[in-house]
Amino acid sequence: MKTKHIMLTSILSFGMMAATLSPIQAKTATTGMSVSVNANTVKIKVTKPTSAGRLYAYNANEYASADKMRGISSRILSTGIDLGAIKKGKSKTISWQRYGVDGRDHLYNKYYILNGKKIVKGPIYATSVSAAYGKVGFTQKSIKGIYTEDDLNKASYASDLKANSITYNLGLQDLMYSNVNTSVPADAITFESNGKTYYFNKATVDNFDAKIKDASARGMNVIAVLIPWAQEGSLYPAEMRYNSPKSKITWGTNTSNDLGRDDYIAMVEFLANRYSQSKDQGYISTYVIGNEIDFTHYFYSTSNLNKYMEEYARSLRLSNLAVKKYASNANVAAPFTHYWAKSSGQVYKESPSPSFAPKKMLDWLAKYTNARGAYDWAIAPHPYGVINTKSNQAYYDTRTGAINNNYKTSKELTFTNFEILDEYLSTKALKYKGKQRSVYLTESGASSGNMKSAIRFNEQAGTLAMAYYKVAHLKFVKSYNYYRLQDNVQEAKNSLTCGLLKPDGTKKPAYNVYKYIDTKSSNSKSKKYLKAISFYKDGKKKVSGKKLKSWKDAMPVYKTKFNWNKKWKWSNIYRK
Repeated sequence: MKTKHIMLTSILSFGMMAATLSPIQAKTATTGMSVSVNANTVKIKVTKPTSAGRLYAYNANEYASADKMRGISSRILSTGIDLGAIKKGKSKTISWQRYGVDGRDHLYNKYYILNGKKIVKGPIYATSVSAAYGKVGFTQKSIKGIYTEDDLNKASYASDLKANSITYNLGLQDLMYSNVNTSVPADAITFESNGKTYYFNKATVDNFDAKIKDASARGMNVIAVLIPWAQEGSLYPAEMRYNSPKSKITWGTNTSNDLGRDDYIAMVEFLANRYSQSKDQGYISTYVIGNEIDFTHYFYSTSNLNKYMEEYARSLRLSNLAVKKYASNANVAAPFTHYWAKSSGQVYKESPSPSFAPKKMLDWLAKYTNARGAYDWAIAPHPYGVINTKSNQAYYDTRTGAINNNYKTSKELTFTNFEILDEYLSTKALKYKGKQRSVYLTESGASSGNMKSAIRFNEQAGTLAMAYYKVAHLKFVKSYNYYRLQDNVQEAKNSLTCGLLKPDGTKKPAYNVYKYIDTKSSNSKSKKYLKAISFYKDGKKKVSGKKLKSWKDAMPVYKTKFNWNKKWKWSNIYRK
């Protein structure tokens, strides 16, 4: 029996070895396809097609009949614009004029190779675009930035804090007049897009101009959050709204129909063109598309992930193309809440609509955007504490059970376990051109709680320092625009007091800590607040800040693959 067992094992091992080696030796052939766009021409390069067929161009909201990932679009076509034949195994580059006779920019098309109704390859979008103005923005001396409640009068605080970037919400709801049965005032600003003339509200544009020009004059990069606030009586075109009854705070950007698609492209093109030309005109370096999209009522309320993500991905892709048309280094970002591997509906049920786990949404984006033509979309999560009104975040974070040290399973993402993103963004699927995707923190802060004692203020200052020191060591974080400068009166009544200033404008200890957080005085200004924080190491053993010897010791609340002993350097924190 023993001998037979050995022989059988040998035979199985040999068979297993052959099965293991054969896939490596015989590579599966795939059709390669890429699209590049210069000033006058669109070039579609097809490499070693595995099947014969024909190359077709489709508009962004049009889908080949065999393509089931359609969102809510009803534009299903058996074929689009025929650009020519493709022979099996024969690489080929097909070019056509960038602008049609109707003025339409073929930059926004996607392309399929079809053999009858079968999809050989596609859809593929353009990923290389020649920009009209080149690069925009400023080299940041540090990641420190600020949100000043969209108030230009508070910009002097941004300068006092020496912020390198500033976040502004740009409301789309009153930006553009609809081209459908709408009278336009004489002072409307005109702009040509896709062969049509669009009209923009001068008052809204003047407001944008003032803030963005001011930020550029101060040398601060602008992160613009594009949000159509749901306001009845606004100018927002009906064709751009989703028929989504729960969307009562913001409207989405409906690009599933022809009018909505072109309206949205015109809006983003207008902004990208205007804020890519010069420092004097003002720069926008990053466009955040929407608000906390894992809560579906902020965009399009549905429980169908594929349908929802296709709708959002189309808006994100069109935004990127419109931005890259004018500025080569500007980018777009997708915003999420503080949830992570679980959705709001699976944890605290905060969302009044269906919700999705941000990690699942990012996995989807990575899979499908890479397949359709990879581009440099970024991530804009909103990490607070698990309980965002608590001033000692790490303590409560480690008590709730909502976070851990594993990016695959942690329900939420807070500053307490934020370094788990490093491992996730290092996976091959999430990288862009071999590098981690960028992260912009546009809404996240530390509350001072009910503000009834100095303890709460000290905990806020300590929590802020702990958060900043952590993200300053994570190279994928490009900006930490602290939210917010000044407390909102109504939020303060509920102990959501993340402001560096009290509602009356009085400075909290956190203001001074943040002012010097990226300077050589950083440690001397923050170290007395180290003792104010505490947490449970790996969710188990309580650690008092009084026993911590340095801020470095406060970083590894959880044991992760990010080695703080090797990574920690004050030079990562100081202004360059």
